[in-house]
Amino acid sequence: MSSILLTILNYVWVFIKLLLFSAVASLPFIGITYLLKTQFLKLRTKKLSYALSLYILIYIISFIGLVFIYFIPILDKFSTFTFLNGIGFVVFQLIRLLLINLLLSAMMFIIAMFISLLYDSFIEKKDKKKKVVKVKIEKLSFLNLWKSFSMVFFVMFLFILIVFPSLIAMIMYLIFM
Repeated sequence: MSSILLTILNYVWVFIKLLLFSAVASLPFIGITYLLKTQFLKLRTKKLSYALSLYILIYIISFIGLVFIYFIPILDKFSTFTFLNGIGFVVFQLIRLLLINLLLSAMMFIIAMFISLLYDSFIEKKDKKKKVVKVKIEKLSFLNLWKSFSMVFFVMFLFILIVFPSLIAMIMYLIFM
């Protein structure tokens, strides 16, 4: 009986740690959201849809991150290349990373749409409590943004841990193959 109770408590502790990790891991992404708000609004003024503007921003930011993740560890290999081989290697890898980024951006786009859906629902609940007519929201609410990021990250991390634990290894293989 005590081993069953310990097992249950262990699972509860894992869920609590996962929830705390999700809450902490969401903070850098909230900062990125605040930083890219003006660029997002600029894309929206160019008559692009919400989804397309969001995908373009995700694609650009994730490509910059992929380039840093990929090229920083292999900088010492460039000393063994001739000039033309080095340029060919860089061009080939950049094209490969552009294609890989399509897949990664699509996955991040799905996550971002869930975050946006939760954020909008939190804002609507707040507006219904105040009985205010829905107005274009230009100021982001940190608490609502943090709740939506944390909830989606918790479900995403739980999904990765339980259903698809090899996803991270597959993504790393795609990047560094």
